[in-house]
Amino acid sequence: MSLPSTRRRAAAAAALATGAPALLLTACGVGARAAADVTTSTSGAVVTSTSTDLGSIVLGWGERHSDTEITTPRPEDVTARCTGRGDDLAVDIAAPHGWTIQARHGSPVLTVANTDQNLPAADIDTTHQVLDVLHGVDWSETDQVDIAATADAPLDWKPTHSGRIQLSIHIDCR
Repeated sequence: MSLPSTRRRAAAAAALATGAPALLLTACGVGARAAADVTTSTSGAVVTSTSTDLGSIVLGWGERHSDTEITTPRPEDVTARCTGRGDDLAVDIAAPHGWTIQARHGSPVLTVANTDQNLPAADIDTTHQVLDVLHGVDWSETDQVDIAATADAPLDWKPTHSGRIQLSIHIDCR
């Protein structure tokens, strides 16, 4: 057997090995799908200084309720796409006024961007700085993510206000 033939077989085997899981995931229907439900956070935590925001979806940064700071969209105005299941779950959220959020199972880090405000995608670590038992991103329910987090905005976003990001939403991917 020639060396080039061996390389071709190895390359074909590698391609099959990496392509097979993707093919199986697609065949099993585990690809991207619309979330089963988008609701307010179930954590009971208030992420803004306004207690009336409890029971609302909250997305934004700053201190005021406006299109360019804190928004409280209705569930039907938010689009969430789920990919994978269980430990492989990934959730992509798109909300009014240009907000996008990406969450990956088990991670307290969210990727947040705002197209309307030209805020580039940035990783936001929601890990509580003082109490380890508090989780801004809760993955404890299978195929669901609950977000109730406040964190500093990335420095390159150059805020004209407090620069704190507030996120409160629940996505059900079952």
